[in-house]
Amino acid sequence: MILERLDVTPDELERRTGWELKPEGLCKDDRCVPLPDGGAADGLVDVRAVAERLGMPLVHDEEASVWAMGPESGVTGRALTTARVPEIVLPDLEGDEVAHEMELVA
Repeated sequence: MILERLDVTPDELERRTGWELKPEGLCKDDRCVPLPDGGAADGLVDVRAVAERLGMPLVHDEEASVWAMGPESGVTGRALTTARVPEIVLPDLEGDEVAHEMELVA
């Protein structure tokens, strides 16, 4: 998620991350994570609090004046839950090309 500021509306957060702000905290599917005091105030959500609670990296590019957040890893312990690897073609011991296609599932 690329950001120009560190506070977003709850609607923007949900649209861009899938996490919905509820009274119990941030929720996605059947998971909820409480936000610290001040994590959501005045109709805005503090992206720093979200990144910290969800284990999402948050980096700043001063030159471009933008922030980048994600992917989440703190809740599941993994940055990706599934991944599709493109077809890989490698030679076998005889030099014949062999295609491999894999799907990684966490």
